[in-house]
Amino acid sequence: MAQAATFNIGSNREDVLQGFTMVEPEATPMLSMLKKGRAPKASYTEWVVDDLSDPVLTAVEEGTDVSSFANPGVNRARIGNHVQRQDRAWSVSDLEELVEDAAVANQVATAKSKKLIELRRDMAAVIGSDQANQAGGGGSGAAKCRGMGQWILATAQASNPVPTPFLTPAASINTTAAASFAESDVNGVLESIYSQTGSLDNFKLFAGTSLKKEFSDFSRVGQANGSYRTNEDISTNKITKNVLRYEGDFGTLDIVTDLFLAKDGTAASQGMRGYVINPDLVEIAFADGPSHYDLEDEGGGPRGFYKAWYTLRVRNPLGLGKFAATA
Repeated sequence: MAQAATFNIGSNREDVLQGFTMVEPEATPMLSMLKKGRAPKASYTEWVVDDLSDPVLTAVEEGTDVSSFANPGVNRARIGNHVQRQDRAWSVSDLEELVEDAAVANQVATAKSKKLIELRRDMAAVIGSDQANQAGGGGSGAAKCRGMGQWILATAQASNPVPTPFLTPAASINTTAAASFAESDVNGVLESIYSQTGSLDNFKLFAGTSLKKEFSDFSRVGQANGSYRTNEDISTNKITKNVLRYEGDFGTLDIVTDLFLAKDGTAASQGMRGYVINPDLVEIAFADGPSHYDLEDEGGGPRGFYKAWYTLRVRNPLGLGKFAATA
């Protein structure tokens, strides 16, 4: 018997829900939380670092005239970073603007919003990377700004190196693998920073997911690398193992999980990467943007792009630290 059914009728309507669902990391903590500095006035922006001479214990005899003098600026040096451009372009065809779309009501508005988010993710990945700085032009390609991982080094960088007296001390950089990571590793980094600054500072620790778990594991029982025992009220029906602040002998860390660190490295490196940041010593400087530019519609449909010129300023690498395990 002939019968109309859903599988043999070609005129049944499709059922597509309005809107779309996207599951992607959008938060860019370090990019958002670092202070914004003065706009660069050149393609290579510089600043001055200085230090104090070592303490002198030599006594001076009564009645002695001063006969020797020192240059107070002898150790001053300039360090800097290149300004980098990044952009994200979009285009919508003339017909796509006219048809009804189940996902979005306005293709142009959605495109602009999405590209701005993607540009912020791009910049966050550069800021948190091990990218070396590079001068643009002359056949060398685009200019690149130095990422945080390259600023916090104990050895000189290949391009525009930080002068040796202002390189981050090796003790301020910890590379202990996750399997052996212990609280003493954290205190060692903070102690090294304290030996440079003499100040018990409040730091931001921007941490990958594996490093964040290591801090929470400090409070767990049964860890091979030592732990604390904690008691919780069972009547709350809740177990709390989320460490957001670490207070050590030589400073305090406010821990912020960030998924955009060491994106140019392996998955293990990304998970164990962490930057100990004094907010007074680091800033992001925008020469332009992120700004949106509409391009002329030449008949094919609207188009445009977001663009940003920016750089990362580390005022003095001596006051920062890094966790950089590769496993």
